[in-house]
Amino acid sequence: MSGARTDIRGSTMWQRSSRGPYVEILLFTLSSLLLYHTGIGFLVFLVPLQVLASRRGVRALALAEAAFFVVFLAIRFWPAVFLGGHPLPDLVASSEIGIAGVCLIGMLVVNLPLRRRPRTRVLLLAASGIGGAILVPLGLVVARLPEFQLAMDQLFGEVSRMLSTVFAPGPDGSSSAFFAQMVQPARLRSMAEATLLRSFLADYLVLLSFSWWAGQAGGRRRLVYGAAPDGFRLSRFRLESGWLWPLIAAGAVVLADMFLNISARGLSVLAYAGWNLGLALLFLFGLQGMAIVMFLFEKYRLPRILWFLLVVGIVVLAASPGAGVFVVLIIPVLGISENWIRFRIPRGAAPTE
Repeated sequence: MSGARTDIRGSTMWQRSSRGPYVEILLFTLSSLLLYHTGIGFLVFLVPLQVLASRRGVRALALAEAAFFVVFLAIRFWPAVFLGGHPLPDLVASSEIGIAGVCLIGMLVVNLPLRRRPRTRVLLLAASGIGGAILVPLGLVVARLPEFQLAMDQLFGEVSRMLSTVFAPGPDGSSSAFFAQMVQPARLRSMAEATLLRSFLADYLVLLSFSWWAGQAGGRRRLVYGAAPDGFRLSRFRLESGWLWPLIAAGAVVLADMFLNISARGLSVLAYAGWNLGLALLFLFGLQGMAIVMFLFEKYRLPRILWFLLVVGIVVLAASPGAGVFVVLIIPVLGISENWIRFRIPRGAAPTE
């Protein structure tokens, strides 16, 4: 009887919560805005919106994103419109508005309730492509404006001065000439532009993928009794063999850019597209490599603390100068090799090949 009363009480709580969807939309929207405006919280500001999409559906997500964008614009334009003596947002601030809008569009695309819904990985890639189609042409136009060039010169000048202060030479003048050249504003800007142009879509894909994963995982946790619906499990993630062909094509373009420098020979668009597509696919195959490792952990029932220590170790090694490239490549290579080697054999099942 007590169990039945508990179930009824839990069901009643869920029904009461479902009667106030607008309160829930407001709370998740405010959480997303707060995260966006707390510096590094930008990396996770889409997670509350995805939690809302998992709990309330795409209509609630669209309403929350519209409210987010309206408040976002009000924060940016309020001083100039309602207070005297304040200029309108400059080009850098306007670019931020465009990036935030594209992030919101990408999250909406990933959650579209299509009748014949493709796999989420396809929607993530489609959202990344849409984001690139919107931002890349706008970015090329804005980058040619003198105002934007001046703003970037000032920005990297401040970064250069900060780095020069933090890594100031010691009393014995131990600072090397190489480091002094690396922190020059022109050199910093050149490295930042080269990295951004080659990894923009891949970075956008990583941001959307993490936000979708964390949001749908959080959205499945209900404060009622009963089993939560099935969701994404990393140990089951696997790409079809057809995904190898675009990776091979992108790899050929990347090698041509590295050895023939095609980006400086009038083929910069092709080179940057190859880099972005290649890094995005390496990320997906890296997920498959981690899925293999997760499957083996689950198969042999290893403690979760070992999985946590493994992830921390991979992150630390990936950030180290010596082993970074090796670690970044070995995980995707493990995922690619599953096209020929069968790693995920269920416990107790005999291999058939």
